[in-house]
Amino acid sequence: MPAIRAAIKVHKRPTTVIMRDDWQGHRRITTGLPIGDKDEWTDWDHTLLDVFQTIEDYTDEYGLLVWQREDEAVMVDAKKKIHPFKESVDLATRGSESKPYKPLPGEYFVPDIWSKRRDENGNEVIQTYKEWLDGEIEDKDTPD
Repeated sequence: MPAIRAAIKVHKRPTTVIMRDDWQGHRRITTGLPIGDKDEWTDWDHTLLDVFQTIEDYTDEYGLLVWQREDEAVMVDAKKKIHPFKESVDLATRGSESKPYKPLPGEYFVPDIWSKRRDENGNEVIQTYKEWLDGEIEDKDTPD
């Protein structure tokens, strides 16, 4: 999905962004040499965009696909999560009964992330996208 969003944003065919090849779908099968108009949309480009738009159109505000949500066999649980930045803002602005919090004119907050995790040299380590993705996949493989 991110690649298709990016393709739309930069006005490229979805297959060219996904495959990282401007000539994707327009190469001779035997030689791999470009043929035709590299910007002409293929059936795959149209199909990918149709699927993307279907998912966008039929996903509700909570990220649930309508056909799953309306399936009587599907149950939905609400899992509580705490956003660390929102928590930090709430703690910084909660004040007390005797001294309520009063923001300064124009005051706002921005995230400043740091990690408790350190490498063998004592340097701060923040997880990479791949590490996060591997953890997400592992969580999905583990039954609740």
